[in-house]
Amino acid sequence: MSKKDFVGHLLTECDVMIRYASGEGKTVPSHIPNTIYQLQNRHEIDDIDGFDLLLEHEVTALTQCHKELSILVYPAKPLTLAIMDKESTSVSWLRFLGPVKLVRHMSLLALFFLISIITLSISPEVNQKTINEGLFNSEGRVLLLNQLFLLCCAGLGATFACLHKSRNFIRLCNYDPKFDSTYWSMVIMGFMAGLMIAELIPTQDITQNATSSIGDFHKPLAALLGGFSADVIYGVLSRLVEVVNQLMGSTDQKTKDKAKIALTRADLAEQLQLQNKDFKDSILQSQKLNQQLLGALSEEFKSPVFNKTKFEASSQDIIRSSAGQSESNINKVSQDKTQPALSE
Repeated sequence: MSKKDFVGHLLTECDVMIRYASGEGKTVPSHIPNTIYQLQNRHEIDDIDGFDLLLEHEVTALTQCHKELSILVYPAKPLTLAIMDKESTSVSWLRFLGPVKLVRHMSLLALFFLISIITLSISPEVNQKTINEGLFNSEGRVLLLNQLFLLCCAGLGATFACLHKSRNFIRLCNYDPKFDSTYWSMVIMGFMAGLMIAELIPTQDITQNATSSIGDFHKPLAALLGGFSADVIYGVLSRLVEVVNQLMGSTDQKTKDKAKIALTRADLAEQLQLQNKDFKDSILQSQKLNQQLLGALSEEFKSPVFNKTKFEASSQDIIRSSAGQSESNINKVSQDKTQPALSE
């Protein structure tokens, strides 16, 4: 954006915000209108001379005034106020439909759908019997007229939702034109959602216990509600997809669980075998130590000179070595037990 466009854009928005704030009864600091008025005169003189040049302190003062005015008119937006001010000076005959071009277009589209519904309902081929036959029990011109009737009902609901949603933004003056495409996408989604819920979802089973008026006209009502609440239909379809994915993935999950259980059992059996082997080794070691102790005792008693001190010392050494080996075996077994047998 060039310097001229930048300065002119800020001056236009500041001018609109000053008039909006004054009209709303808000107190505008006196230095802001004075600064904007002087900069507007300077800008007009520069345009006549053929160049646009503002000093640094003037640009700083302009941006500061714009910031203060934006805070003053909040929640209104400067861009929205500028657009509405520009549209208010237009001479179009559609201006009575709204201050924003999108609202006027949506209003015309809603009127078109309303007139189309009335026109199609006049035809004898669009009635309670033909509209409930559906896609597979009807054909030709009758099917075309009935489907157009349902599409008009869905479009009427979608445009109603868009107008209701944009009304709050217009009222608060914070409408943003960059979201215009989302409103048109809501209309297209309303067409699809209305047709899906009216023809592809068995709503007749839902309304079979209802009153006769609702049961007879359930398809137009379903199309109207589908067009109005396209986001809800999208949420329902997304939830159905998640449920199907869970059902499809449940078989694979069960197979994985069985494999994990089999591996866990194999690891547990291997750990038990190792522990049994360690117990057997410790028992054999104890038996050998006991035999050595008995042999030493028999030799000491058979000797002609029985040295009691030597006998007690040898006995203590054998017992101590036996206790040390037993303790080491027990510690080894306990370490094997503490290992996570069910690790994956």
